[in-house]
Amino acid sequence: MNNDFQRHETVPPYTRNLAATDQLKWSAEFEVPAIGADILIRINNIGRAKVVGYATLDGYLGVMSMPHEPPPWWVRQNGPPSLENSALAFGAEISPVTSKEKAP
Repeated sequence: MNNDFQRHETVPPYTRNLAATDQLKWSAEFEVPAIGADILIRINNIGRAKVVGYATLDGYLGVMSMPHEPPPWWVRQNGPPSLENSALAFGAEISPVTSKEKAP
């Protein structure tokens, strides 16, 4: 299993079996969000973000996302969010945004 960071434009084959050693692992109970979907990055209170791609690291599949309004510390540490400066978040760190949450 390749442990290097690698970006993907489509969802690569994966499993939800976190004990697997021969496949990429997705660490959430819900499906991998589609590009363009809104998610909530719960870790470090980063907040809502838009999925812009996929990436793998250390055998896990994650989503590349652009935070809509990241906390000031995130911008200081990472710079403004953009397609080139998107954040990697794994399934266990995010939640899908429900249609109720999308309403203004």
